[in-house]
Amino acid sequence: MQATFPFGQAADLRSVRDSLIPVFGRIRDEQRLDPVSQFVRSFIASRTYDRTSWNAFLQLTGRYRDWDALADAPVDEIEAELAGITFPEKKAPDLKLALRKIRVRAGEINLDFLADQPVEQGLFWLEQIHGVGRKIAAATLNFSTLRERAFVVDTHVLRVMRRFGFVKPHADEIAVFDCVMAAADGFSADDLYELHWYLKGLGQKFCTHSRALCESCPFSNICVKRVESALHSGYAA
Repeated sequence: MQATFPFGQAADLRSVRDSLIPVFGRIRDEQRLDPVSQFVRSFIASRTYDRTSWNAFLQLTGRYRDWDALADAPVDEIEAELAGITFPEKKAPDLKLALRKIRVRAGEINLDFLADQPVEQGLFWLEQIHGVGRKIAAATLNFSTLRERAFVVDTHVLRVMRRFGFVKPHADEIAVFDCVMAAADGFSADDLYELHWYLKGLGQKFCTHSRALCESCPFSNICVKRVESALHSGYAA
C-alpha cells in the first residue's frame, strides 16, 4: 500500500511546514551567530540537549577571548569547559584540531569567505575537516549569518523523514539532505531554516525515539509508519 502523502515537490514541503504552524507557532528568526561561532556551537551540540550545548558554548566564549585562544588552549582545559555535554573527551581534541585546521586552510579562523562560494563547495570545504559531517556543515551555512540554502538534518529530522516514508527506512542524513534539497526548489534559506525547526519539533514532541505518538501526531493520516502499523494491527486481529 502506498502512502497517501505525495512527497517530491516543493508544494509538499510547504504543506508540511504550513501544517505545523498551528502546532508550534511561527518560528522566529533568532539573532544569528557568525559562521565560526555557529560552527563551534554545532560541533559541540551533537547528541546533546540544546540547553546543555548552549551553556557549554557560553562557557567557551566566556573563557577564551577569541577562537584562536581556544585553538591554542590545552585539551584538558577545553574538556573541562565542555563538562555536561556528551563525549567531551572526544569533542575537546576534535574541536581544537578543527579550529587549527580552519586557521591553516583559510589563513585565519574565519569562515566569512564561504559566502562567496556555491553551497556545494562550502559543504565540501567544511566536510574536509575531521569530525565535520553534513549536519555541522549545513548548520554552519544555514543557521549562521551566512544564511545559505542548506537543509540541516539532525537525529530528530532523520527519524521523522524515515517514518514518513520520505526516504528509505535506513537512509542516512545525506540521503535526506539530497531529497529535501531536490524537492525544495523555490525554498529560500529561511524557508529551509523554518522547515528544519518544525520537523525537529515534530520529532521531539510526537515522533519520539522511544515511541511514535501516532494517535496525536498532526500527520498520522499521511505517515507510512501509521499506515503500516494500522495494517499490522488489522492482520493481528
